[in-house]
Amino acid sequence: MYRGRGCTTRGGRPFYRGGYSDQSSNPDYGMSESRGRRSPWSGSRHSNHENAAVYRPRMPLPVGSGLRGQNDTLETQGTSDALSHCSSSMGLNPSVEGEKIELSLVEVTESCAVSLLHHDLSHNVNISGSVDKSEPSQERSPPQSSSGIDDLNQVKCQAVIEPFDICLPKIGTPIMLKPSLLVKNREKRNEIKRSAEGQIGNVLRPGMVLLKKYLSLGDQVKIVRACRALGLGSGGFYQPGYRDGAKLHLKMMCLGKNWDPETGNYGDLRPIDRAVPPGIPREFFQLVEKVIKDSHSLVQLKTKASHVEHILPSMKPNICIVNFYSASGRLGLHQDKDESPESLHKGLPVISFSIGDAAEFLYSDQREVDKAEKVELESGDVLVFGGSSRLIFHGVTAIKQKTAPGSLLEETNLRPGRLNLTFREY
Repeated sequence: MYRGRGCTTRGGRPFYRGGYSDQSSNPDYGMSESRGRRSPWSGSRHSNHENAAVYRPRMPLPVGSGLRGQNDTLETQGTSDALSHCSSSMGLNPSVEGEKIELSLVEVTESCAVSLLHHDLSHNVNISGSVDKSEPSQERSPPQSSSGIDDLNQVKCQAVIEPFDICLPKIGTPIMLKPSLLVKNREKRNEIKRSAEGQIGNVLRPGMVLLKKYLSLGDQVKIVRACRALGLGSGGFYQPGYRDGAKLHLKMMCLGKNWDPETGNYGDLRPIDRAVPPGIPREFFQLVEKVIKDSHSLVQLKTKASHVEHILPSMKPNICIVNFYSASGRLGLHQDKDESPESLHKGLPVISFSIGDAAEFLYSDQREVDKAEKVELESGDVLVFGGSSRLIFHGVTAIKQKTAPGSLLEETNLRPGRLNLTFREY
């Protein structure tokens, strides 16, 4: 029995365009998969029809489809055999004696193309409608995660950070005036005096301690050199800004974790260039530990408190924000409140090192400059604020030019300005 989409007449005989026959009426329709043979019109190498017409579509075909080539032309190997083969695939019986099928080559070509294209699609699309693995499909493309796309975009849009050297370059062999022997001896005597008499410091308010001239000249030189080396590398100094485009009047580098001024969040990468923050040098940890110990001694001496930890808790820093203020640098009143809620609740202190030119430092319980108290932070000073003073408003209003120790400049060639390190525990 024949079934087809349309019927025309050729020489008084029925001709079914695009039709097909079931297996009961046409024993040559095809062999079962279990016998290892495919339909004779598939064009595969297992077919007995050696001269079968081959339909070659323009797009590349998957392996195993039985079709080959890149063109959309129909090539025949033996015209008479091709006509017989295509007639058989359309459900006609060319073996009937005396029956002549008067089909033009154009009609056979078109019918074969439709039949072969139907066969090709049937091998690439299964009954359930799923796409064969050998055929590329948009639906089967693995979805890209949004994070992967963001990372790709961020890599393309990474900013180029110009290295910033906190020390002036040494060009040639310039003649520099060295500090006099009198100045050097005075600085050494002051260091010996502080060591013998104990550290000179003040308790500015509960939980807030100022240690004057605490860092020795040798410690300051080591800090400058370490910060310079880290600042010139990956994740080094850059000029931070806010979301509205405003820039801070300083250069910044984060150690341990990155702090983003635009979002106020800490992270493992710097968003502007995806740089990993350098680690905190071991020598810095040792200095911070000594500062906490000496601050506790000073608080106990001044307040006679039995539990100084309640007034000024201890902490182990995992963050250090390094700022370099130029001669015109400043920082408005603000709070350091982006650390974890646990850290803020415990009042874990912020420890600040000052190196280079002196700075006018303001602090207050309110964000009002007129009501703020002022203190001068000189090179070597250390400021600690924690406990009940942990969330004070503070800022830098001015840098006092040419106030850095001459011996420090001689040893490091530090730029005019102030180097400030603030340690905290997240």
